[in-house]
Amino acid sequence: MTSVSTTAKAIRFCLLVTAGCAVYSGTSYAKDKDEPIERIEVTGSKIKRIGELAPTPVTVITGDGLIDAGVTNVADLLHKMPNTLVGLSPETTNNTVFASGLNNTDLRGLGSNRTLILVNGRRFVAGSPGSGAVDLNNIPTAIVERIEITTGGASAVYGSDAIAGVVNIVTKTSFDGLALDASTTRPTQSGGEEEYASLTFGSDIGKANFVTNISWSRQGQIAHMDRDFLREAPIVVRNPNASGPNDPQAIMWGHGQQVLAAYTKTGAFTTRAGEKYTFSDDGKIRPMKLGQPLPKLTNGRIDYLGGEGYSFAENAFIKTPLDRINFFTFMNYDINDDHKFTMEASYAKSEAYGESSPAFLTIPLHVDNAFLSSEAASLVKASERRPGDGARVGYLASDFGNRKYSQERTTARLALGLEGAISDTWSYDVYATVGHVQADTEWYGEMFEQRFKDAVDVIRDKNGALVCRSEHARANGCKPLNVFGRGLYDKAAYNWVSTDAIRRSSIDQYVAGASVSGDLFELPAGFIAAAFSLEYRKETADTLPDPAMREGLLFNNSSQPLSGEFDVTEASAELSVPLLKDIMLVQDLTLETAFRYMDYSTSGSDNAWKVGFNWALNDDFRIRANRSKSVRAPNIAELFNPSSQTFRGINDYCAASYRNRINPIYLSNVLANCAAQGIPTTFEPSQEWYGSTRPGFIVGNPELKNEVANDFTLGFIYTPSYLENFSLTVDYWKFDMENVINNFS
Repeated sequence: MTSVSTTAKAIRFCLLVTAGCAVYSGTSYAKDKDEPIERIEVTGSKIKRIGELAPTPVTVITGDGLIDAGVTNVADLLHKMPNTLVGLSPETTNNTVFASGLNNTDLRGLGSNRTLILVNGRRFVAGSPGSGAVDLNNIPTAIVERIEITTGGASAVYGSDAIAGVVNIVTKTSFDGLALDASTTRPTQSGGEEEYASLTFGSDIGKANFVTNISWSRQGQIAHMDRDFLREAPIVVRNPNASGPNDPQAIMWGHGQQVLAAYTKTGAFTTRAGEKYTFSDDGKIRPMKLGQPLPKLTNGRIDYLGGEGYSFAENAFIKTPLDRINFFTFMNYDINDDHKFTMEASYAKSEAYGESSPAFLTIPLHVDNAFLSSEAASLVKASERRPGDGARVGYLASDFGNRKYSQERTTARLALGLEGAISDTWSYDVYATVGHVQADTEWYGEMFEQRFKDAVDVIRDKNGALVCRSEHARANGCKPLNVFGRGLYDKAAYNWVSTDAIRRSSIDQYVAGASVSGDLFELPAGFIAAAFSLEYRKETADTLPDPAMREGLLFNNSSQPLSGEFDVTEASAELSVPLLKDIMLVQDLTLETAFRYMDYSTSGSDNAWKVGFNWALNDDFRIRANRSKSVRAPNIAELFNPSSQTFRGINDYCAASYRNRINPIYLSNVLANCAAQGIPTTFEPSQEWYGSTRPGFIVGNPELKNEVANDFTLGFIYTPSYLENFSLTVDYWKFDMENVINNFS
């Protein structure tokens, strides 16, 4: 935080200090007798300095810059920066079930879990159970004073999760008056409308001052069908003329809606002769109305341009709807000239929902199913691979509606601090924060998968009444469900197979820390500046899925409870040592070094360090170089994630259509392996196989150890004295990572 004075005075002071503007952490207390000096704090070191003079690359965005850009979410601006990628966002989370609407940023494309988000230099609670990534939806833009982005070498200063760097969001600490902001966005095509309103107010009252913000925002959903360029999107298919791995494996095949013919809204199946049939809305059997066949896809499946079936555009969404309410307040109280108390409190609530296609199932349809006409029964019999197997029917449960999953997240955080002067050149900062997240997910349009299969498998009893074939299902209340048409079932049967489900989850974070900073002693080139800190942190995460999810009874959703925690104690030291000053080609040369020791309850002890040089040739040119070791400890999900179900389409290397995609170096070996399994060279899986996915499970690993990144950055800074408000920085960076923790897709 800063004491009261003028920015110009602070900048003059910074330019005169040899160690690259060694500005002490916490409140600055090296005072002029008549007037205090304001210190400008920029992330990247607990020995602060302005951006161009910092030992690592730092980008600073002002709060006014956010307003000028028309940005209503911090993440939206970060996503536009050249050194960041989009982590999770409303545009990428529609089908992620538990993460819908989250907003994470990803520095240098190394992953959101490797990007540390700070608020006023302190950790913020994560946005998703088990993850370390912060949900930027919880930080209102109107309260932002500036955003500081530091890339490289930050782990030694800030600890785990900072492998790629740090985003420090510095909030306003005082405000006198009232400000109201409102905006709306209306796209030229329907969908994606946005509204925003914000109220900021504050006051200086004697020794105390405060600033408070209340904001609300809403953004609408965008479906593929809302955009003409997605309704009639380019279609990419396998290149039928590809003869080797060096040929293009995929080509664009016109525009339109790509349709998977394996599923229809009334059920579809294929006879042994290759004829495709479906049911009319009234339940009568008829040939499918197929569009133009496309060349085989890369997985061997044949889709169609238009016609009946599963339209990918009709069932796809590209932006999750998101509503947010944020409350944030910051209060300072000056105990006396040398000590002050700070309090930061925030509350945020967001609601988002993801939407995907109706449930799609492959169900057996037997010849004696009581819903079938004699004509339909004959065609089903013509579809049997073996007598009694029946037909394999692809059914898209549109009558049940799209599957939707609502996400409601509530985040509360309180940070208390005490900071002040120990002497004229040493200051301290003591703080404690507590954060809590309650994240609940509710599913709509779900079904009990086995119940559904039992309910559609119907026979007539000895009295001629329609009953479920399975006696066990009948004993449990099964009622015949006619889906071979539209709207033909009764409500009782629908209620027996359909359900909603919920998963409750929570996150807790507790942090306590203290730091001191100041001058150690003077060398011929200037003072050695130092910062020392100690921090303790504990994080817990819990999830409790619906009983039906835990038992794996729902379509495509199986999940087990998560319960995990860790704590860590960390200590760090940082030095800025002026080596040379005012000699030929050296205006100043400073050694920048830091060391951090960390002891995790899960992955054990480790350390991070950095060594860098900051070399000013003159007022205009500066070179900086850093070599560092960074560490990221595995998060709760990576350690303790319970078995969770996932689905994936797979390739068959023995398929004749896949042969030209195999590297020629290995082709003969692959073919020999296939032959050893008795698979003929002409083998080709069925279209039903190509059109389906295979279930699997992902589970955490409590034996994980820390990731380690050995990184190097080299930068050149040009700040010509004859150009005001201009600087040019060019930075090279390289990361060499070991023990990288990753999830299976």
